[in-house]
Amino acid sequence: MKKNLIIKILSLGIGLAAGIVLVAKVCFELSFDRNFKDADRIYKIMTGFTQSGQYDDFGQVSGAIAPGMMREVPGVEYGTRVTFLFGSDRYRFVDQGDDSFIKGELVLADTCFFKVFGHEVIAGDPAKALAKEMTAMVSRSFAEKIGGIQECIGKTIYNEEYPDYKFTVEGVFEDFPDNCSLDYDILLSMETYSKESTENWLGNDRYKGFVKLAEGVDPNTLRPAIRKMQENNQDMELIKSAGVEIEYFLKPFAKVHTSDPIIKNTITILSIVAVLLLVISLMNYVLITISAVVKRSKEVGVRKCYGAETPDIYSMLSKEAARDMGLAVLFAVILVTCGKGLIMNILGVEFETLLVPQSIIAIAVTIVILYVISVVAPARLYSRIPIAAAFRNYTESSKKWKLGLLGVQFFINMALVVMLVFVSMQYRKALYGEVGYDYENLLYLSLYNQTAQSSSERIKNELERLPEVEGVEFGYELPMSGSSGNNVYIPGMTEELFNFADQYSSTKGYNSLLGIPYVEGRAPEAEGEVAVDQNFAEKICQIGNWKDGAVGKTINLTGHGDGMSMYGDPFVICGVYKNYLLGTQAGRDYRPSARFYGDLSGDYWMKECLIRVNNADRQTIDKIQKIIDGIFPESTNKEVRSYAADLRGSYDDKLKMRNTIILGCILSLIVALIGLIGYIRDESNRRSKEMAIRKINGATTNEIIGLFIKDISRIAIISAILADVLAWYASRLWLQQFSEKISLSPWVFIAGNIVVLLIITGAVVLNCLRIAKANPVESLKNE
Repeated sequence: MKKNLIIKILSLGIGLAAGIVLVAKVCFELSFDRNFKDADRIYKIMTGFTQSGQYDDFGQVSGAIAPGMMREVPGVEYGTRVTFLFGSDRYRFVDQGDDSFIKGELVLADTCFFKVFGHEVIAGDPAKALAKEMTAMVSRSFAEKIGGIQECIGKTIYNEEYPDYKFTVEGVFEDFPDNCSLDYDILLSMETYSKESTENWLGNDRYKGFVKLAEGVDPNTLRPAIRKMQENNQDMELIKSAGVEIEYFLKPFAKVHTSDPIIKNTITILSIVAVLLLVISLMNYVLITISAVVKRSKEVGVRKCYGAETPDIYSMLSKEAARDMGLAVLFAVILVTCGKGLIMNILGVEFETLLVPQSIIAIAVTIVILYVISVVAPARLYSRIPIAAAFRNYTESSKKWKLGLLGVQFFINMALVVMLVFVSMQYRKALYGEVGYDYENLLYLSLYNQTAQSSSERIKNELERLPEVEGVEFGYELPMSGSSGNNVYIPGMTEELFNFADQYSSTKGYNSLLGIPYVEGRAPEAEGEVAVDQNFAEKICQIGNWKDGAVGKTINLTGHGDGMSMYGDPFVICGVYKNYLLGTQAGRDYRPSARFYGDLSGDYWMKECLIRVNNADRQTIDKIQKIIDGIFPESTNKEVRSYAADLRGSYDDKLKMRNTIILGCILSLIVALIGLIGYIRDESNRRSKEMAIRKINGATTNEIIGLFIKDISRIAIISAILADVLAWYASRLWLQQFSEKISLSPWVFIAGNIVVLLIITGAVVLNCLRIAKANPVESLKNE
C-alpha cells in the first residue's frame, strides 16, 4: 500500500505541477487588459480600409481621431491617443553623477489618458503634467530608480540618444500590471509633439487611439456618428478618388490581446498540453486505485457485512482521495518552487506573476474537478463488490477498463511526441530557412540620432581599415526589422494603387553587402531614383500594363520629395532587386518593398550600419566595438551586435513553446510508464495462476511476454490513430504563425507513433521478464 501511495503521489503531483503552471499561463494571457476600472467600457479605435476590393484593418489612427471622437460622437466620454517617440529605451537624469542609464518605455500621451484608463496616480496632476510641453509623468518603479516618488518630482531626464531633448518629471503613476498591454514607464506630454501630426485627420497613422464610452452605450450604435465625424473633417471625395475607403470602428480593449492570431494559437496549444498532462496524471491515479480492488475486496466485503452502503464506500474513498490530493498538491508546490528558474526560462515570466485572480480560481477549480473524478470513478467499481467477497477470493476478470485507461495515456503521449516533432521541425526551418539575403558574418550598429549619424563617414573609414572587415554600408531599416509604409501612384492618375514597405535611403552598396542581387537595372545613384523588388515591379507592370518592364518608368511615391502633393513625388525606377524576407518568418511583411538613394555626405537619415566581416566571432566583435567606443566616448549604448544572433533571437518565444512541449512529453512519458509498470504488475498478480499453468504446459518466456505485448499493442494502435488527429490539429495551428511552413508529412506521424510504441514495448519486456522467469510452482502455491 505504501508503494502504491508513493506512486500515486508522484504521478499525480508531476501532472499537477506542470498542469497548474500551464493553466496559470493560459489564464494570465486571457486576463490581459481586464484590470482597468470600467474595463468593459474601454475600446481601441481600429482603422478599416478597402483598397482594390480587398479589406483589412489595423490598430493605429491619425492624431486627431481620438480627441475628435470625444468631441463629436455622442456616447464617447473620453478619447486619448499615444505614440512612441524614441528608438532607444535608455534614459538619464541631469546631475546623475555617473554614466549609467535607466531603461524605460516612453510614449507621448495627452491629458485624457488617465480619464480613459482610470489608472492610479500617486503624485502630481495629469491635467497639468500632460498639458505642457516637455513635461512628463513616470511610473513608480522608474521614479524609485531616480531617487524616489517625491524626490523625482522636478528632475530633468533625457533619452541618451537625444541629450539636448530634456523634459521635467511632474507626476508619478502606479506601475502597470504585467498582464497589461500598456507597459509604459514614461508618459511625455503630447503638447511636446508637432500639432501638424497630433491634430492631423488623415495620414500619419502612428497613433494608438482609445475611447471610454458612457455606461450602457453599444459601440455598434456609434457607427453613423463616427461616419459623420469623418465627413465633417476628412475630404471624403479625395479619399474616394484615390480608390480607397476608410472607416473607424471600436474594438473592446480587453479583447485586443487575445484576438491576436499568434496569442490565440498559443493559448490553444498550451491549453491542449495542460489538459493532456492533467488527464494522464488523473488516469494514472484512477488506474492504480482501481487496480487495488482485488486486494481490498475483503475489506469492502467486511464493511458491507457491518452495514456499509454505497455512500459509506464513497466517503471512505473521498477521505483517501483528499489525503492523496493534498499530498500531490504539496509535492506539486515543491516541484514548482524548485523549478522557478525552468518556468521562467520556458514561459518567459515568473510563476508568481502568473498568479492573477483568474489563474488562482482556475487552479482551484482544476484541483476540485480532479478530486471529484478521482473519487467517483473508483467508488463506482468498489461499490459493486459483493458481501461474499469477505468470505472468498474476489476476482475481477475483465481487464478492458484497465486497458482503456492505459489507452488514454498512450493517446496523450503519442499526440505530444508528434506535436513536438512538428514544432521542432518548424522552429528549425524558421531559424535556418532561406531569407533571400546573407546574414552570416554580418554585424550591425544602430545610430538613432543625427548627431551619431554625422559620424557615419568616420565609422566607415576606420572600420574598413581593419583586415577583418570586408565592407561597411548604411541604411534606414534592417530587413529583419520590417518597414513603415507609403503609397504608390502612376503620374496623371488619382487612384492610390497599393501600399509598399518603405526601406527609405541606403548607400549604393547596401544590397550588394547583403547579397541581394539586382535582376534588372542598378542601385539608386541620385535623387529621384528608386529601386524596387520583384513583387513591386510585377504589380506596377500589371496595373500600368507595362509590357517592357518597370525599369525607366516614372511613378509617384508618397512620403518622399518635398511632400507637397497628395499623390506623391515622381521617381524613376532605376533597378529591380530580388525579393527577400522583410521581418521574420513569424512576422513577415508581404508588401512589395523599395529603396531610395542615400549618401553619407548628404542629409540622409540612415540609422543602421551594416558591417560585413570574415568571421563574426567574439574577438572580431570586441575589436570593432573598441573602435566604436573611441568614436563615441560619452555614449554607453552604441553596441555592435551579431545580425544572425538577433535574427535567431527573434524566435525565442517559439523556442519556449518547443521547450514547453518537450517538458510535457518527458513528464507524460514518466507518468505513463509509472502507470504501465503498475498495470503489468497488477496483471501478473491477477494472472499468476494462468501464467504458471502455461509455463508448465511448455510456454516459453517470449510467448508469456507476447501475451502482454499483444493486449497493449492493440490498444496502443487505436490510441495512435486518435492521437494523430489531435496532433494534426494542434500542429496546424502552430504552423499558421509562419510564412514558410513545413509539410505535415504522414511519415512524421508514423515515426512519432513508433517511438512511443518502442518505449512502451521496452517497458513491457523489462517488467515481464521477472514474471516470465518466475517458478510456476511458487505461483500456484500462492494461489
